[in-house]
Amino acid sequence: MTTEKNWFDPNTYVELMKQNDLTKMFDTATIPGVDMEAMTAAQKKNMQAIVDANRVASEGYQSLFKKQVEILQNGVAELSETMKDAAAQPMSVEGNEKRVEAAKAHFEKSVGVFNELSETARKANEDAMAIIQARFSEGVEEMKSLASNSMTAMKATPKGAKKAA
Repeated sequence: MTTEKNWFDPNTYVELMKQNDLTKMFDTATIPGVDMEAMTAAQKKNMQAIVDANRVASEGYQSLFKKQVEILQNGVAELSETMKDAAAQPMSVEGNEKRVEAAKAHFEKSVGVFNELSETARKANEDAMAIIQARFSEGVEEMKSLASNSMTAMKATPKGAKKAA
């Protein structure tokens, strides 16, 4: 029996973070000037940004799916009503014109609905990406600082000397 992970659920990422303690990866590192706690904290921030971005995207898509269901339900009701009206109209030029106008109005409404759904999806993606971009920018600055500190420490450490554990 296989259990598939729901990658849209932020709790999936929280569980992965708990299972894979990043601090254990760096227990034996002895690179002069490298702040392992800062690196671990940065990685935790990266994972939190991914969790947050997925949560925002998931909420946006849930909203999108709810709108789609609502639109489908309204569309079926409108189609039913339109069919009743069309059946009640006599076969004449005026009746045909009313049917054409109804079809045109329905088409225009459908285009508007499509645009609204597209906008909802775009916003969900944009909001999620903004979280990732902000964390990426912050992470770049953190890595620059860590690298600079490491280089300074390496220059200050005599060759052959080991960092005390």
